[in-house]
Amino acid sequence: MKTDNYIIFDKYLAQELTNSELKSFENKLKLDTNFKQEFEIYKALETSLSSKFKNEAEEIALRKTLSNLGSKYINSKDSSTKKKGTLISMINYKQLMVAASIALLVGLFLFNNGNPVYSDFSNHNSLELVVRGENNDMAAKAEKAFNSKNYKEALDYLILLPNQNDTEVKLYKGISYLELNNYVEADIIFDEISSGNSAFKNTAMWYKALSMLKQKQFEACKYVLQTIPESADEYKQAKKLLRKL
Repeated sequence: MKTDNYIIFDKYLAQELTNSELKSFENKLKLDTNFKQEFEIYKALETSLSSKFKNEAEEIALRKTLSNLGSKYINSKDSSTKKKGTLISMINYKQLMVAASIALLVGLFLFNNGNPVYSDFSNHNSLELVVRGENNDMAAKAEKAFNSKNYKEALDYLILLPNQNDTEVKLYKGISYLELNNYVEADIIFDEISSGNSAFKNTAMWYKALSMLKQKQFEACKYVLQTIPESADEYKQAKKLLRKL
């Protein structure tokens, strides 16, 4: 499957396509048999792998489903391949790629025990504290360290900033604490900001949810995610994470 297809499939299942995109997608499902087959495979995997196994019987059922998919899309007895010796038909090659995609997704799922992980959602916005033309060496160092993912150094500089109590600075201090696994300090900051009325209120809620996710407190993570309003920039990501929990 093409990476672009994965993206459009995910957006469709999340109901995030525009009206024109939705119409184009549904037309392609009707007209392109290969595209429809790839979508059915992806949908089956997304449905099965996004939920936790409740018992051994469910795991066995999933393995059986995947086995059937593999049998359907890989025909090892293809007569055309036998006639051509070492040459593999383009159809079989494509089917092999589909099966490889299935194996990869299942492997990742089993190793992660079915739960989403923090690194899948921890895409931080760049820290931008220095105003153009302003000479603020400490802020510049904090920016550089954070944006380079050197969170220990970034935290050291953020704590020394004269405006360290500024809401945005506090938020990035919280993110740095979270990245350093100092959950107590991180959660204190996220709780304080999310209980206020600043422009960073919803962002702090999102990071509180990510903190719960990183600590594997999945029920607490769900609870926080459900408090993020639809108007928030983080709402779509929160909805996506909820589906995977």
